[in-house]
Amino acid sequence: MTGKELESSLFRGLLQSDDGIITDVINSNSRSITFQTAFRLTEPLIERLRHQPENLIFSERSRIARLGVQIDCRSPHPDCLKDEMASLTLTASSVIPGYPGLNELREFFTPGLAVGRLVFCDPDALLTSDEVLDAINRSELKLPASTTISSDGSILIAPHPAVCRLRETLSREILEWILFRENGREILNRFQTRETVSAVTIPPGQGVITTCSMYLNDHYVVLQSGFEFGEHLSATILDPIKTRGIRIYLEIVNSSRHPIVNPLIFARIYRATRPGPLRHPTAGQPPGIRYSYEEMRWLENRMENNGSSTCHYLRKPAAVIHDEPRALAGARLFENGPENPCRVTEPVCAVERRRFTRKSDCPHIYATSKISGAIENQPATLALKYFPNLIEHRDIINLASNGKSLIDSFYFFEPSCEHGQFLSQNDHSRLQDYHDFGVDVYWVSRLNNRLMVHTMRDGKGYFVVPERLAEFQKSMLFAFYGSNKPLSETGVTCVDNLIRALIGFWGKNIGIVTGGGSGVMEHANTLARKHGILSGANYLDITDQPMTTDVDFCQVFQATCRHSRQKWFEVASFPIFNIGGLGSLEELGITLCNMKLSIMDPVPLILFDTEGNGSFWQGIKNQINEMIRRNRAPEWVRDNLVITDDPDVVIHAYRSRLQLF
Repeated sequence: MTGKELESSLFRGLLQSDDGIITDVINSNSRSITFQTAFRLTEPLIERLRHQPENLIFSERSRIARLGVQIDCRSPHPDCLKDEMASLTLTASSVIPGYPGLNELREFFTPGLAVGRLVFCDPDALLTSDEVLDAINRSELKLPASTTISSDGSILIAPHPAVCRLRETLSREILEWILFRENGREILNRFQTRETVSAVTIPPGQGVITTCSMYLNDHYVVLQSGFEFGEHLSATILDPIKTRGIRIYLEIVNSSRHPIVNPLIFARIYRATRPGPLRHPTAGQPPGIRYSYEEMRWLENRMENNGSSTCHYLRKPAAVIHDEPRALAGARLFENGPENPCRVTEPVCAVERRRFTRKSDCPHIYATSKISGAIENQPATLALKYFPNLIEHRDIINLASNGKSLIDSFYFFEPSCEHGQFLSQNDHSRLQDYHDFGVDVYWVSRLNNRLMVHTMRDGKGYFVVPERLAEFQKSMLFAFYGSNKPLSETGVTCVDNLIRALIGFWGKNIGIVTGGGSGVMEHANTLARKHGILSGANYLDITDQPMTTDVDFCQVFQATCRHSRQKWFEVASFPIFNIGGLGSLEELGITLCNMKLSIMDPVPLILFDTEGNGSFWQGIKNQINEMIRRNRAPEWVRDNLVITDDPDVVIHAYRSRLQLF
């Protein structure tokens, strides 16, 4: 398991393997496909397989189960283990009518397909009935409204009165996208529609795909198969990261000779383990961090005083740090520029340094091209004055991907030499590349005078203070939109009461993300800090508002990224629009469109009249009603719209419309 995958495993709080990969197809006929599958295990999971194999279960990938495919797996046993690989025989069959059969899917079940993972279900972490009730009362988890809790702690879940069907026949190309692409589940969302029914009915020998609402933070749920009320497919693990939504998919089959009406699924709830350190930390530092903010500022001063660069336009020093005693004092320093002072004039340099073609008059000699000899075939950390440009990025990726992983992390001090604290669209793409190549990125940030680590959540990269990294990955987020104009005392109290109500219903495993400006955004961030929940911001390089910088996580965008920046708010589960101006109106339109396009779940859309006079959002309501009347908008938009200045109404909307316990 790579460092990034281990990181994700620790955030989830459960011990799991990599996705199992098909290595060989043993038999394929019209009814089933049998194949050999290899699972890469970590050392702790290997120990569980050797001594507690009965507590390891297989959970198939949800995108495969949502195509109506059941994958059966015999119980893992120690004999299947060779080195760090467990080899198991699995059998796939198509069991839900209306979904692709084996004839359509057979060509995809070949060596290389990821089919699911092995998960250790710790019997010591299994919750009793009292512990389940206690967790619910403390708002540590949210279960479906219809949940029944038995005396032994197991729960009985009734799904939504809804059935999921395919909007159209899936072509070979679309199936390939769903099964092979990283965003395959999102693609499937576009083709799998949800139809409300009076009762979910499963004829004998058939199956159905439906949904429920569930939000987990410090627990995971294991669905139990083989009961007379309905048998769930082997996508059985609902984990703390992915299980936070109104469309948790359930794939249920009826193996009996009688119809099942309104199926019920048994499940057990386990307490997730707390995350441990991601790496061996330097003494006194937060987990995963080698050097502190103060230490890196000392190194920056050393780099600044190292001498002049042969590039007369801009100094871009770099340092190579080895993991050894007095590492920062012994770090080797490098400067950008050619061997001799550059003869290109400063005006030419200002223009040409942005052109990377061979015709450019700029030599484009950067410190990153000079460091390979200083690494000496051992992992090293890199420190850079500025976030890497295209050529520096290429140098770093080459050093991280040469088979020896010589550069495993780097620190930078300034995002941009021209735009200060803000990154370009290309920079955000490069951060994704570093994540993909396993290079950890740290920002020694003057924005908040903190050291921040880059991490990915839901496909979006954020800088997070290290001590709240696990909370950031697990917590459910609310996007707070609103004007940068000052609020009245009544308005501030109203926002405070709303945040208190959110904490009362959802617990403290929540956070907010704003635009990082003044007005509503500033008050929301300040109140989040006051109440001990996560506070975050997506900053934009504009001049009409100051920035609120006391946050736990953030991302920074140059002005040219304004519309792209809006995608970073998709990490939030719920949008809340306080009173705002044209910017808030634009964000409301984008949010509604995202829901229509299935980029976001159609959750309650809160239009909060922060100043409490009751009329601010009335025009939006009238406009949406007119759009629906003229068949220009779907009716569910009206059903999801909640206009109020009362926090209790907001909480009632979440409880009733999400159908939560």
